[in-house]
Amino acid sequence: MADMIKPVPLVPAIPNNTKINIPMESYHVENAKKNFQVQSIIYMLSVIIGGGLLTYYISGKSLKPIKNLSSQIKNITTHNLSKKIDVPNAKDEIAELTTSFNEMTDKLSNAFTSQKQFSANAAHELRTPLAVLQTKVDVFKKKKDHTTVEYDSLIDVLETHTHRLSDIVKNLLDMTNMQEIELNESINLYSLLEDILYDLEDIAIKKHVTLDLSDDNAFVYGNYNLLHRAFYNLVENSIKYNRKNGNVSVNIKSTKNDVTVVVCDTGIGIPSEMQSQIFNPFFKVDKSRSREMGGVGLGLSIVKNIIENHGGSIIVKDNKPRGTCFVVTLKNIK
Repeated sequence: MADMIKPVPLVPAIPNNTKINIPMESYHVENAKKNFQVQSIIYMLSVIIGGGLLTYYISGKSLKPIKNLSSQIKNITTHNLSKKIDVPNAKDEIAELTTSFNEMTDKLSNAFTSQKQFSANAAHELRTPLAVLQTKVDVFKKKKDHTTVEYDSLIDVLETHTHRLSDIVKNLLDMTNMQEIELNESINLYSLLEDILYDLEDIAIKKHVTLDLSDDNAFVYGNYNLLHRAFYNLVENSIKYNRKNGNVSVNIKSTKNDVTVVVCDTGIGIPSEMQSQIFNPFFKVDKSRSREMGGVGLGLSIVKNIIENHGGSIIVKDNKPRGTCFVVTLKNIK
């Protein structure tokens, strides 16, 4: 075993003053490595800086339409909702967004305009009876002694205009709260309209107006009380604004998908230039005649809201040779 172990030969020590000669090839290799590293760093920084600047330029150019759009949107207020934002020529997402924004501002502008008009009309309608009441009371107070007739006259005026104020407030509240009512009843339109004509029969007799109802067993989903009120208003108006010995016809026509109810009268009619406005709140074709009949201009507006809340539509057209027809279309469920 001891014979197999051989001593390791010792490396002779190199004296301190001995110079080691490095070949020139190794020096050039090391220098090339250092140059390559420096150049790599320079190139890398150049690529990063150049790429960053290029990215900044491209992204800035791409985002410029968004910045312009944002700037224009900031200038839109409630006072200039009708102002249009310029739509870019490029048919891209920015153009679609701008178009959608313009459509939204159009709707908001129309809503604000309608709200302002509604508020102004409501204030006017409420102010008129209040002004009459105030005037009557002031005149009454100036005189010390009053006769029974004067007391009765004042009470009649107070009663008339108090009822008018009550009707206006009630109608305004009904229009506000209509969205909260459930519309899930199955309603037989013929039975509903038959009840309405029965309720209005006395008024028709006094006006010397005949009432006709066609028979069609059609059903719709909705709220019975709301639809009763809508059709009651239509038939009542057709009686009120009819001529003596006139006629009101109510026709029900059903198809596979829809039910159409047409209420026609032989009355005074509605001028064609006003037919597009009659469903606006407080609009009156003849203000003096409306006051005589006791209307406040909210009846047809409420009718339109009720019908549209039921997913239907209502239009008005002439009943030739004389009169008016209201055409109501609802979804058929049978």
